[in-house]
Amino acid sequence: MPKLTYWIATQESDSPCYNIVSKTKKECIAKMQEYTEFEWEGPFKSTIVYADAFDLFAWVTSEGGGRRQYKEGQ
Repeated sequence: MPKLTYWIATQESDSPCYNIVSKTKKECIAKMQEYTEFEWEGPFKSTIVYADAFDLFAWVTSEGGGRRQYKEGQ
């Protein structure tokens, strides 16, 4: 099965759709430093395993836009 690994930084002051999602840890940290008006937790490495392209599409378009997956293995 294919898998997708990404980095996420979370914040509690607004909707999870505003959490930072990046391809690399370095990119995630740079975005955290850019948006200093929020307090961030992370970055956390997260991996999802999906069956096919439709399964991935359903996951990213669900509530939260795929940004609710905070830590590896959750």
